[in-house]
Amino acid sequence: MNFCGSRFLRAPALAVLLVLSFSEAGAVARFVPGDFATIQAAIDASSAGDVVTVAPGTYTENIILKSEVDVRGREAARTFIAPEEQGSPVVTANVVDDVTFGNFTIIDAAIAIDVVNSTAIQVANTIVDMAAQIGLRVDVDSEVDVVNCIFYENAIAIQRATVDAQVTNTGFIGNTVAITSPVGAFVDPGDSVDNCGFLDNDDLKDSGVDTGLGTDSVVGDPRFVDTAAGDFHIREGSPFIDTGIGNDSIDNTTADIGAFGGQFADVFPFPLPAPDVSDASGATPPPYSATLEWLPNLAYLVTNSANSGSYRVYYRQNQSGPPYDGTDAGNGTQPSPVEAGDATSITLTELQPSAPAPAAPQLLSTEPLNEAVRLSWSPVDDASGYRVHWGVSSVDENSADAGAVTTYTVAGLANGTTYIFSVSALRQPVYHFSLTALDSTQNRNESDYSPESTLAVGPPTEGAQSNQLTASPAVTVPYPDLPDKGCFVATAAFGADWAAEVLVLQDFRDRFLLTTSPGRALVDLYYRYGPVAAKLIADRDALRWLVRVLLSPLVAIVLILTSVSAGVVTMLGTLLALLVLSLGSRRRGAAGNSSGRRAT
Repeated sequence: MNFCGSRFLRAPALAVLLVLSFSEAGAVARFVPGDFATIQAAIDASSAGDVVTVAPGTYTENIILKSEVDVRGREAARTFIAPEEQGSPVVTANVVDDVTFGNFTIIDAAIAIDVVNSTAIQVANTIVDMAAQIGLRVDVDSEVDVVNCIFYENAIAIQRATVDAQVTNTGFIGNTVAITSPVGAFVDPGDSVDNCGFLDNDDLKDSGVDTGLGTDSVVGDPRFVDTAAGDFHIREGSPFIDTGIGNDSIDNTTADIGAFGGQFADVFPFPLPAPDVSDASGATPPPYSATLEWLPNLAYLVTNSANSGSYRVYYRQNQSGPPYDGTDAGNGTQPSPVEAGDATSITLTELQPSAPAPAAPQLLSTEPLNEAVRLSWSPVDDASGYRVHWGVSSVDENSADAGAVTTYTVAGLANGTTYIFSVSALRQPVYHFSLTALDSTQNRNESDYSPESTLAVGPPTEGAQSNQLTASPAVTVPYPDLPDKGCFVATAAFGADWAAEVLVLQDFRDRFLLTTSPGRALVDLYYRYGPVAAKLIADRDALRWLVRVLLSPLVAIVLILTSVSAGVVTMLGTLLALLVLSLGSRRRGAAGNSSGRRAT
């Protein structure tokens, strides 16, 4: 089951009202996913008279109904059931009695609802969307009422083998077959079909012209708001308005045809899309302002030329989601929510943006460069950016905003001068906005919140500064002009300048030592004394063996230098230089002693 939960705060009270509409007093209300993770688990735990109420979301499961246990979605337009087992019916009533199933949208089905040997089954205010085989299948021994449903673009909308499958106030749109019977159990398609709406059903076209079925049928475009988005509410001017049987509970007028008419329809308008939000503060704020624009909810109970619904704007600072408890618009005169009337835009003025100070980052390292220093620091939760501070005597001498990064290079520094550095985190005030739509009925039923939009506005709040580190910029030469000489000692020890160990050390020299001023000095020193040391060990097997033993660990270390700091590299180079100097000194000392003995 893949559930995408609603954030609607008024859900518990309204869900109870919905439960009471379909149950006797004393029945137990079981909520999905509040009490149970799946619809089937809630059904299995229920007893006769209980009601299972399902919050908006998408539920992937195949449901087996139980006698005298009603199953209701809270919003037909946003409570989806899809099959877990593709070949099986999504909803099955098999030898059950007295069940109301309603206020769902069934998607991705082969067979959406299958009723077998069951009586007093009511399918109400449900949308069956694009079933590959059959939307509703009713066998000869069953008794079903289909009330205020929509069958949209199914292969066969309803297949029934009995006239005890009564169809009322239901819309059939774009189906290959609207209503039919299985072979051997023929029931006239128009029997027990009353006040239903039809459009573009292949089996009901007469010379290309749409026709209907049953008594008092309505043929015409229902003017759904947005079927692609799953919004099957009807717009102003729809022929489905006030043409059903009975009354609509939402406004006590004649019932509409379709899933949002009749006594059992849910009352919530479809949520709006996220608003477009822009900074309307002007060139020299404060004051600060924000303009919101949004698309209207086109359902006729919201957008109506005679009696329109309205919109509300909810907002808060620096935190997502309800409760939207902003209080600062209009210098406190427009606390959230702000009534927008039937307009589709509003400007909130005199906002007072502020944000809590973020924590201090940890300054991790400073890397000297030529007339620059590169800094690295730890990230801070909720930081929108960082500010770098530096100076010679104090870090407060200079500052620069680095943006939302954790490394930054301070340029324009003087080589050889020691600088002090620190970093602080910034937090930008951010407003979070959401909308709701309210219908035009006496109850002013309100939709769920729209998706949020955000707007960063106002100056950022700076947190405390980090720890301080020092660094001195230094000249670096990425491509030195030293002559390309060999690794004298390594060549003598390993026997050839193409030996693998020699090549590794040459790469170490080129990549690390020759790219810094200290490294170049070490290489220059090595070039002066390396030939002396090489000559000393070339003809002495014991010394060659000893040097190989000493160099082999260095070769191994060099192979992993890509993950080692520059300081360690310099240390290793220094050790190598000291080894060379020691061997050179021994060679010069031995030559001096020999000369002294001859003089004696």
